[in-house]
Amino acid sequence: MPSTQSALVTRLLDGVHALRRCWQDQRQLRAMSELDLRDLGVGRSEIPWLLSDAAAPPHAPRSRARCAAGARPARRP
Repeated sequence: MPSTQSALVTRLLDGVHALRRCWQDQRQLRAMSELDLRDLGVGRSEIPWLLSDAAAPPHAPRSRARCAAGARPARRP
């Protein structure tokens, strides 16, 4: 059973790293000025949507971790 435990630990660590990266990206985007966000073509209300799995291309691997805890993704037109 060591390989099963090893796989579980690896998946758990991957999830933790992905969640930390998501939080880091969220902090970085929220720290940007309105002008910088506008240059990127992003509104401040779109940040949770950008960091959610909904913004990922269909062929991209999806994480199971919630990125913006408690935040609902912004609706896209």
